[in-house]
Amino acid sequence: MADELHSLQTYVSDTLALERHVRIPFDTQAGDEDFERYGNAAPLVQRMVATSRTHIDALADCLTRLGGHEASPAKDTVSQIEGFFAGAIDKMRKTKVSKALRDDYTALALCTAAYTMLQTTATAMDDLTVADLAQKHLEDYAALVMEIGTVLPEIVIDELKDIGLSVDGTMAGAAQRAAQRAWRTGAVRES
Repeated sequence: MADELHSLQTYVSDTLALERHVRIPFDTQAGDEDFERYGNAAPLVQRMVATSRTHIDALADCLTRLGGHEASPAKDTVSQIEGFFAGAIDKMRKTKVSKALRDDYTALALCTAAYTMLQTTATAMDDLTVADLAQKHLEDYAALVMEIGTVLPEIVIDELKDIGLSVDGTMAGAAQRAAQRAWRTGAVRES
């Protein structure tokens, strides 16, 4: 039984480390005035920060309940350095808001995989409290991934206009509908 508990603690600890890592660029974006200029970008980033904060607190409490320990300080330092560089790269981009959201989408997709693994592990080890927590966090991030996909076309169009490119602004709605159709089609295929 000790091996199973250790495995579950490790999954929770790794997921907590991942959450702390992805939160760094979210915090940077939340303080960036450029995100205020593009429609729904700033409120979306604020929701990502709040959701990540809630997840971090819940995972830390869960890890404490399981008697586990957070990832090593070396892992945390590497995560902070990577987060710093991600924020620095964001500042140099011409279309930084849309590209930052693309990177957020990727980070959240990684988190959804981590929560799927945690949920599976917890369920297989009959820890329904951890399984339920992982499922809730998975659903939170799945919704945010879909929201990024919905707001991204309009932000891309606006940024392209802002850097002086001639684009058809009416295509944002068509791109949003195409993305939504892809999600629905994927969901139907899974049924």
